[in-house]
Amino acid sequence: MYVFQLFTAINDDAQYVDEVEIIWLFPIMLIVIPFVYLIRIKLFEKYVLGIDLRKIEKELEEYQSDETDNA
Repeated sequence: MYVFQLFTAINDDAQYVDEVEIIWLFPIMLIVIPFVYLIRIKLFEKYVLGIDLRKIEKELEEYQSDETDNA
C-alpha cells in the first residue's frame, strides 16, 4: 500500500490521490493475505504447538527401561 501511495506522491500527473490505489490494492491483497496467513499458521504449529509425541514417547520408554534395569 505504501508503494502505491509513494508512486502517487511522486507522479505529478496523478489528479486524484488515494482513489485509484484501492482498486489495485484489493486484488493484490486478496492473494497476499492468505499466503501470509498460511505461513503464520505453519510457523505457529511448528514452533509454538510443536509437541512431538514420538519424542515424548521415546523418552518415557527410556525412563521405564532405566527403572526396570535398576530394579
